[in-house]
Amino acid sequence: MSKYNYEDAVKQLQESGAIGLQDFKNLSYEDLNELLEEIKVWCLYANGKLDKLPKESKKNKKKKEKSKDKKD
Repeated sequence: MSKYNYEDAVKQLQESGAIGLQDFKNLSYEDLNELLEEIKVWCLYANGKLDKLPKESKKNKKKKEKSKDKKD
């Protein structure tokens, strides 16, 4: 069974518009912190439009960019 992570939480929010407390409990501290920060920004600047919520974790983007830079 795979671990519940940031991307899973975002997908759930986009599909249903809600996330349960048990799902919050299943997130790692880093993912939970990042998700809550993104939700704050999303609600403030995107008026809660589900398609505006970032689908990928910023920390994963940074990791991909670093590995891409190392390849180049």
